[in-house]
Amino acid sequence: MDNAELKTEADLLILRCGLPGLLAVYPGWFIGGSYSYDLMCWRDLDVYVLDPERDLKRCFEIGYELTRRLPARKSRFTNNVGGEPDGFYWGIKAGDERQGAWKLDVWFLDQAGYEQHADYSSGLREKLTTGNKAIILAIKEAYWRRPEYRDTVTSDLIYRAVLDHGVRTVSDFERFVKGSAA
Repeated sequence: MDNAELKTEADLLILRCGLPGLLAVYPGWFIGGSYSYDLMCWRDLDVYVLDPERDLKRCFEIGYELTRRLPARKSRFTNNVGGEPDGFYWGIKAGDERQGAWKLDVWFLDQAGYEQHADYSSGLREKLTTGNKAIILAIKEAYWRRPEYRDTVTSDLIYRAVLDHGVRTVSDFERFVKGSAA
């Protein structure tokens, strides 16, 4: 499945679970990650919510509603206040994402954390070209089902390898990973 098909599915999921309505009570929110970069190769959405009040009860209400509406097979809350990123987190899975199920990562962040993620997303989008997007997608497609993906190999590592270190092929990336682990 290609990026355009996944984005269409994502848009339908966003509407089906009523995400805009659920998050309307917050001063801001956006979908970042591969969705915003047009680099989707699996069913994953990264949602960033501006929550200056750090309203734990409201955060749980949103997590409950998303869990119910998807419907999710697994939902996990993490209180990451004081960590990096600094905020509340919901990891919501509609099933096994490596088998095609949707996964949502929803971060409830303070102003500084929210702006940091918004700036990162904007900056990355500015660096992307048709050529380097094709390279990134080829590497992500080669890795996203592997056990090391999201453990030692992340999308961010792939983006940095291509955009900052001149990686152009899957083989180049494999050498890059071995070199950065040494």
